[in-house]
Amino acid sequence: MVVFSSALMVSALVRSAGCILTCPRMLSVPGSRQLARRARHVVCVSDNGWPAQRVREKFIKYFEEKHQHTMVPSSPVVPLDDPTLLFANAGMNQFKPLFVGQAQPGTSLDGLKRATNSQKCIRAGGKHNDLEDVGMDTYHHTFFEMLGSWSFGDYFKEEAIDWAWDLFTNVYGLPAERFYATYFEGDEQLGLAADEEARQLWLRYLPPERILPGNAKDNFWEMGDTGPCGPCSEIHFDRIGGRDASGLVNMDDPDVLEVWNLVFMQFNRENSGSLRPLPAKSVDTGMGFERLVSILQDKRSNYDTDVFTPIFAEIHHLTGGEPYGGRLGFEDVGRRDTAFRVVADHIRTLTCAIADGAVPSNEGRGYVLRRILRRGVRYGRQMLGAKEGFFAALVPSVVSSLGEIFPELVAQQERVQKIIANEEAAFSSMLSRGIKEFNVRAEAIKATGGTGFDGSSAFFLYDSMGFPLDLTELMAREAGLEVDALGFEEAMAAQKARSAAAAKAAKGGDLGLSLGPEQTAGLADRGVAFTDDKLKFVPGAKLRSTLRAIYGPDGFMDETDVTVGSVVGLVLDRTTFFSEAGGQVADIGMLVGEEGAEFDVTSVESFGGYVLHQGVVTSGVLRTGEQLECRVDYPRRAQISVSHTLTHVMNLALHQVLGEGVSQKGSLVDQTKARFDFSHDKAMSIDELQRVEELVQASSQSALPVHIETVPLDKALQINNLRAVFGERYPDPVRVVSIGPTIPELLEQPDNPEWEHFSIELCGGTHIAATDVMLDFALVEETSVAKGVRRVVGITGDAATNALQTGAALSERLAQISSGAPPADALELETSRKALARLKLDIDAAVISAHLKARVREQLGARDKELVKISKQLLQKQTDAAAAAATEVACEAAAAGKRFVVLEIDARGGLDAKTLPPLVQSVVKSTGISVLALLADTKVSKVACCVAVPDDDMAILPANTWLQAVLKEVDGRGGGKPSAAQGSGSAIKGLPLALERARTFASEAFDVPVK
Repeated sequence: MVVFSSALMVSALVRSAGCILTCPRMLSVPGSRQLARRARHVVCVSDNGWPAQRVREKFIKYFEEKHQHTMVPSSPVVPLDDPTLLFANAGMNQFKPLFVGQAQPGTSLDGLKRATNSQKCIRAGGKHNDLEDVGMDTYHHTFFEMLGSWSFGDYFKEEAIDWAWDLFTNVYGLPAERFYATYFEGDEQLGLAADEEARQLWLRYLPPERILPGNAKDNFWEMGDTGPCGPCSEIHFDRIGGRDASGLVNMDDPDVLEVWNLVFMQFNRENSGSLRPLPAKSVDTGMGFERLVSILQDKRSNYDTDVFTPIFAEIHHLTGGEPYGGRLGFEDVGRRDTAFRVVADHIRTLTCAIADGAVPSNEGRGYVLRRILRRGVRYGRQMLGAKEGFFAALVPSVVSSLGEIFPELVAQQERVQKIIANEEAAFSSMLSRGIKEFNVRAEAIKATGGTGFDGSSAFFLYDSMGFPLDLTELMAREAGLEVDALGFEEAMAAQKARSAAAAKAAKGGDLGLSLGPEQTAGLADRGVAFTDDKLKFVPGAKLRSTLRAIYGPDGFMDETDVTVGSVVGLVLDRTTFFSEAGGQVADIGMLVGEEGAEFDVTSVESFGGYVLHQGVVTSGVLRTGEQLECRVDYPRRAQISVSHTLTHVMNLALHQVLGEGVSQKGSLVDQTKARFDFSHDKAMSIDELQRVEELVQASSQSALPVHIETVPLDKALQINNLRAVFGERYPDPVRVVSIGPTIPELLEQPDNPEWEHFSIELCGGTHIAATDVMLDFALVEETSVAKGVRRVVGITGDAATNALQTGAALSERLAQISSGAPPADALELETSRKALARLKLDIDAAVISAHLKARVREQLGARDKELVKISKQLLQKQTDAAAAAATEVACEAAAAGKRFVVLEIDARGGLDAKTLPPLVQSVVKSTGISVLALLADTKVSKVACCVAVPDDDMAILPANTWLQAVLKEVDGRGGGKPSAAQGSGSAIKGLPLALERARTFASEAFDVPVK
């Protein structure tokens, strides 16, 4: 039995060598507060015999060994196969197909009745979002572990409650008098009665006053806007004890906290908001691992347990200063302890999410991760004085803490650190820009006499610069301003509304047909077996199948309701159509009845073993029970199969060129191309692109056979160089696709190092017989999808041949443009420039090899620089010639004894308004006479005028006076000094008058006849 806090215990802890109280607010135990003040900052290392690892092991073994649950490893925290979730936010996420009756036959979920594990979870963004609370208290986290146990149509409420009580009181030895339980009180609006069954079950262990009713908000659990849900019973624990704490249950009191939630899954929330009964009653329990550890280690804060203390130690090592002291609120002067909590929590979140395949970006879950990273970095830099790079340096401490239960962290540590380091460096620069942006806006507000920092500006800093509101408020207070928090919230709400609308659009609304749990259960109740789709892998297979059900937007339909033009889905007993899966698009084609019915198949999807052929009735009448001939568009399928095999070959080539850091992040396989997304932290170089293309072309030319067999999953996973999509759930047995070696060879020698030279993957798609079917290949695109994720697109066959030929032709055009003598005059230069511009446009529009496009663009850039250089040389020659001509005219005037000269400069000679002043000064210096030059530039529709007068003539003909007299004729303005002046006018048509006025004005000044 664990001994809980008392004054004697506090005293003993303080006296012991390695232990000092962590939280000054701890305990209402008499005499403890002064003791706490003297022992504020050193963390107690005692775990009361319950280190975190043992707590986790006891839970899993209890259900695994005592109650025959299957230990199912945590799914990735990034739900790759569930678009309704940003992150896995509960242990039940990976079991959702079981709850809704859509577990695919042959997968590890098929037939599973009981399960247990510790699931990685993130609650940041979406409906379940704890981000802004992290650091402000002792129990909120963005990343946490969820200890869970599940029943899928097996046991229900009685066993769930009995075993929870047994585990708490007999295994963990927690005192029974500290516990409280809640149950669902019912909801008239939902049409649901109170969960009296759960209340009666709890009365066997707890007195009535510690069994409390709860409303739908607290006691009706839902994982999202749609999906499985049901009433729940929460188990709460009072850390202090010896009192009636029922009034503190669900009141956010840090000493009375919810520990375990027993959810009784009975319904599915539909898109319409209605509740529909699930096919079978199930149980989903989830217990916060960190909270349980804090209770067993008798720590008032989750952050004082050995889940966090090793990370705190590393933070202190990296930042120096005062160690973590557990302070909250006003006691946390400078918010240093808040920063410890924020940084420790956020580095756990980032490490696990990135290891599972997510990357910081500007969209979706990537945007949430970027916000978390910036929040953590900002707290570390501002509150702890950390240097750039500290955040990435914390990753090893997280891996050390969690790597045993989640081994993928160990394998991905280097990649995780690299991504975080890059993001951290980028944000450090943005942080400086954000502070500058704040200062500019704040100064503008104060300049107008304002005292309020508007909400839209605060939200801009938050959304674009990564500044949390509290940072903006802090900086505003320092500047004597007050942030409009209401305006900020309004801007935030508008952003959330836009995000929600985008998410709904991404899901496709309610337009598509899908079979939910009620429909799949209804089919099973009617004796409809799963669709047999084994023939989908047989090219050209012909089949007559039986129509078992017709499904429309409003549910299952009778044949009398189906007419020509009806958009429906058909469930057959067997099919040759391939359902959309694994990045491969679905087949299209026709279903033809014996009595003339025709159905145009436009989409095919599988729901829990039932294949739904969606499309339009084009003729006749469809009747359940009739025979339909499956007519797949096999020529289209053949092209898709080429593309799918191509993704495998590209995957291997990318690994060979870029290294083992490459892992598949997605794909799209259709009849025109193979698109492949993969992890890589920078753009591929030209040489890398060319090498990948050459390797794929070599594979095609080698005519390697493609072998496909179904083998036990455990045997497949032993094969050296086997590639699988991380997070994908594969059936058992599983299809292995090998390009080169036969499957028996792989199974006979699974460790053979030679297999590293061949493509070997787990795959449920269709493929070609040998690689030479691909014919030509071109890698035509390489782009960024998100931070750390790149995308390549490959094409084969005639399309690739055309791409290669087009690339060669464009390269030849560039060679012709670049060869030969350089342009000798402006006309030749203009001709070369136009040819280069046309080639640029053609290259941008062309579908050619990516490496060739990049290389040609480099050569175009170099040629463009050459032409710019030649243009400058030609222009200089023209300028020199024009200047020489002007100087010659002036010299002739000086030689004739004239005291001034008026020059009309031809803009076609290369001179412009910028070159006039040095020209005029040069003429004055070489001739000693006054000079006024006029230049009409039709390109800018202006007349430029520049004047220079030698010292001896300034009193007679001031330059600025002469200028003003002339500019009047061209509607111009200008200014200067008696020695030099310049200006311009917009009336080009007045140039003759300006020239005449220039000569007249100067002649009158020097009292000489006008000529």
